[in-house]
Amino acid sequence: MTQGITNSLNMTLMRMNAIENSFSALERISNQLSNMNSSSAVNNADFKAVLDDKTKEVEERNKIIDELVEESPIDVQTKVDSDSNSTNENKDNISQKKIDRIKDAINIKSKIDLQAQAANVEELIESFSNQYNVDSDFIKAIIKQESGFNTKATSPKGAMGLMQLMPATAESMGVTDAYNPSQNIEGGVKYLKGLLDRFDNNKELALAAYNAGPTAVKKYGGIPPYKETQNYVNSIMSAYEQMKNFQTIDGGTL
Repeated sequence: MTQGITNSLNMTLMRMNAIENSFSALERISNQLSNMNSSSAVNNADFKAVLDDKTKEVEERNKIIDELVEESPIDVQTKVDSDSNSTNENKDNISQKKIDRIKDAINIKSKIDLQAQAANVEELIESFSNQYNVDSDFIKAIIKQESGFNTKATSPKGAMGLMQLMPATAESMGVTDAYNPSQNIEGGVKYLKGLLDRFDNNKELALAAYNAGPTAVKKYGGIPPYKETQNYVNSIMSAYEQMKNFQTIDGGTL
């Protein structure tokens, strides 16, 4: 992997570490407060001030990282294979496409991972991904589209939680509290796994069935001609492919 990509990945890791450090600091503060006796306890105003200071620190650190990313675009010239049959103009076009591909992949993967971490659901996603043999990045892309990692999300139609389970679906998957992240993700992943099995592991058809129902997919012999469903499938597959591109880049190939 070249230095340009390494630098960008390091910046992403810096952002993740900032969030982790923030949570660790808050946990230490909480433990310290729990161990204090009544005579030395910190009042609520002091505790809030500490939290505000830590929040400002993380925000400032993230701002610096954002500025570094903007000021240090990835240099792909060293990563573009030479092509003796290409004109200079064609080489420039190829280089720009690879620059855009790398930037998009890094951005979408980083943002979705950070959102999952912020919602404290990434470990649950990985656990149920392994249990039901469904790609964790695919699950993240669905949750991003469905709820934006909002554990309390409720749609006008009554879909609930991270994976926006309808009441009947939740009940059929054994989910008793659809707003419980663990129950919601397991129920959603279990249902998704069933759809993938039903449609021969075709992710686009499984997504269409997740959105419009398997009956509609069967009726039309593919993705139903519903604009909402088509946009839904395209949006999730686009985010998923970007995340897969990130994995390819991270692995050292383009």
